[in-house]
Amino acid sequence: MPFRVTAAAVGAALLFGAAAPAAYATDTEPGAPAAVQLTTARGDAPKLAPGVYQTTAPTGETEHYASITRPKGGSVAVAIFGAVHASLTTADGETTCSSGTTTLSHDVTGYTFVSADATETKRQSYLSDDCKSATHLILELTADDDSSGATATAQPKPLQFVVTTEPKVKNAGAPAPKSAQDEIKAPSRSTPDSNITLSDKLYAPTTLTAGKSYPVTLKPGTIGVARVRVGWGQRLAASIDAPRNGTNVAPPASLDLVIDAFSPQWAPVGGGSRTSYLYKQDGTEKTAGTYTAPVSAANRSVDYGDAGDVGANHAQWTTVAGWYYVVVRAAADDDKDAPPPSFRLPARLNIEVTGTPSSGPTYVDTAGTAVAAPPATQLSQGGSTGSGSSSTTLLRIGGTAVVLVLAAAAVAILLRRRA
Repeated sequence: MPFRVTAAAVGAALLFGAAAPAAYATDTEPGAPAAVQLTTARGDAPKLAPGVYQTTAPTGETEHYASITRPKGGSVAVAIFGAVHASLTTADGETTCSSGTTTLSHDVTGYTFVSADATETKRQSYLSDDCKSATHLILELTADDDSSGATATAQPKPLQFVVTTEPKVKNAGAPAPKSAQDEIKAPSRSTPDSNITLSDKLYAPTTLTAGKSYPVTLKPGTIGVARVRVGWGQRLAASIDAPRNGTNVAPPASLDLVIDAFSPQWAPVGGGSRTSYLYKQDGTEKTAGTYTAPVSAANRSVDYGDAGDVGANHAQWTTVAGWYYVVVRAAADDDKDAPPPSFRLPARLNIEVTGTPSSGPTYVDTAGTAVAAPPATQLSQGGSTGSGSSSTTLLRIGGTAVVLVLAAAAVAILLRRRA
């Protein structure tokens, strides 16, 4: 998808100069994932631009490959939904720069996140010289047994994944101090009479506005997905109340009420007690909540000794402004005592964004020269879907529109929070 440079974009570039900071995302709806066939030969791996993709998981001992170009001095991240083991390696396969194993439970298809920075950060404290200098990386996928004991020779299953890259950052500032990571809450407010229908697809979230509460209905065994815009220097807080007071509903089975927050790269970023327990035949309203650190490019350097209530591994990925995602679910505590398929849980979803928006960092090339508008294929939030679809979300950097994409997870019925 080509860039669209408007008079407003030119004016913004003149206003901010060549070192224009990252700004905001528009309201255009995201597109669907593009199908891609990974190869079993490393040298023939398809080249993937930043974007959202769907493929099939490898089985048995077979390895599947894709090729990703990382900007010099920049970073790359891949979030995968589905049961698989993933690695980022150098082009020759001799050095592994990052690896991850699927997080699974009885109600989760799977989630894996791998990344590689070109410079040492607290989120990846050690990188070999080969991994630091590499601009050509290989995504390597291998089969991963699920928690039910199924073998790796099972029938291939679909995977969805998002590839994101980010150029080198300049003037990132200081990471969020511990005091700025203290717990914050999204208060429960009065809600309108009609319910808001939450999307059950990660690539097509429901857009919500901060500072409001929304009446929603949860179907146990299905996720509800929303997105909210969060700017540089701001924090997201979200909470879910259920059963919603005044509805006189008591769950016919015990349920875990869970809420999670994800960054534009689909990295877990939410701290707090994200799970609450609903007792069988008890209509008492319970709340599960989560919150993020202030958005700062420098958070990648948050040390564990300086981490606040959010937690270092979550704060270290609260590094880009744009759309943040809230995923809620109600899951049966025991499959043998699950509620009937017709049961629906009335709930209230509360969204809050705190803090005054500030300027973001500037991006630079390898010579240190400021880049006013990095190409869409170099932004941490991703590029085109790879399918040419115009139904995408746009991010504006220095006033120029570029593409933002989301991860899809049609097969990921529920997400497991990653501590």
